[in-house]
Amino acid sequence: MNLSLGSDEAFLHRRIAEVKELECQASVEDIMYMLISYQFSGIRVRLIPRLSKCMYNGKLEIWPCKDWELESIHSCEVLEMVREHLTTVLGWQEKSNVADNWTPTEVQKFKLCQVYAASVLYGYFLKSASLRHHLEKKFDHINPYLDIACYNQLLLSAIRSLGSEIVPFGRISGAQSTSVGQKPLLREKKQDKLKYYVMSFDPETLQMCAKPKSKEALNLIEKHSYALFSDKKTGLVASDEVISTSMASLKRIVLEAIAFGSFLWDAEEYVRTVYKLKEN
Repeated sequence: MNLSLGSDEAFLHRRIAEVKELECQASVEDIMYMLISYQFSGIRVRLIPRLSKCMYNGKLEIWPCKDWELESIHSCEVLEMVREHLTTVLGWQEKSNVADNWTPTEVQKFKLCQVYAASVLYGYFLKSASLRHHLEKKFDHINPYLDIACYNQLLLSAIRSLGSEIVPFGRISGAQSTSVGQKPLLREKKQDKLKYYVMSFDPETLQMCAKPKSKEALNLIEKHSYALFSDKKTGLVASDEVISTSMASLKRIVLEAIAFGSFLWDAEEYVRTVYKLKEN
């Protein structure tokens, strides 16, 4: 009987610890989401609400478009890659006219949800890769015969010193790992243009930049995507539902997703300076 009571007590303590851990994780995710929302407010963009609230006469319309504001957060090189992404996933053409942008088109809601989530990850990847590119270019002037360990130490020091520029919520401190990675960087000739620099990534480097570093970030992507596209009653995204919309609205959705991914990188990096996130 005593053994049973002891076992029950141990189980109860484990359950309490698990519940507290889940509550703590949820609070951290809420903080990260608030930091992302704060960045959107900084460019005067309101996040798109649940799509069912954006239906007018049976058509999905996102207004105002806010394209300029959402594009303004990117450098010219990143913006070039963002526009290529729009062409790839939507068939958008840069020289399309107003009539083309507002011509009715149909799309499966489930596929649009997939495009949104993929675009969030792409925005996260672009932020990570562009930072890595910036820092490597910054050290191009270093003696090519400099010891690799010394080079990497200088690179990591630069990340910390640039923290206030990279993360608007506060300065990066401590030796947290970043998108540059923990493995030594090869001292090769750097690609000047971001697009070609990214194309030169090996599979390991590509995954290192594209994969969210924490489970909290991954959860945020999933929760936000489902909150946007799911049915309010069932909480599911209908796989066979087709919605009528326009290229302008689709572009707005994808641009917001890319910005969300970029801001998610910022929020994750900031929170990592004060709290140990769960490694993904």
